[in-house]
Amino acid sequence: MPLIYVNSPEGTFSDSTRDALAEELTVAALESEGLPTTPFVKSTTWIYFRDHPASHVYHGGKPGGTKIISLEVNAFQGGLDAVAKESLITRFTAAIRKHAGIAEKDLAPVYIVLRDVSTIDWGVFGDTITLNDLRNPPADAKPV
Repeated sequence: MPLIYVNSPEGTFSDSTRDALAEELTVAALESEGLPTTPFVKSTTWIYFRDHPASHVYHGGKPGGTKIISLEVNAFQGGLDAVAKESLITRFTAAIRKHAGIAEKDLAPVYIVLRDVSTIDWGVFGDTITLNDLRNPPADAKPV
């Protein structure tokens, strides 16, 4: 049930590539956490895309330069071990490369920050939730 923020310079993604990227990131995140990709559990993954004017993206203290894309991924503590984190970083970078049109021969300017958040620090609809709740949702759970 990650909460993901994708920061990129304006024009990095079209509406259709953003939609496809969101689906790919959702599936990769859930699979990395060992969560089912059911409609309910998928609906608990939130992704916010933030497009920034190129003049507001600084690189080396100056605007312009490489179009850096950053992702901030908040996930439940214990949901991602070291192997899962490495896999997630690899899969997210590949997805960004594909949907941003970055050539395979070029270095992918993708920065990813993973944050482990204790479930007691994560409120959902006025309550807390656990990994076990998401790994074993009721069969009739409706998407959020």
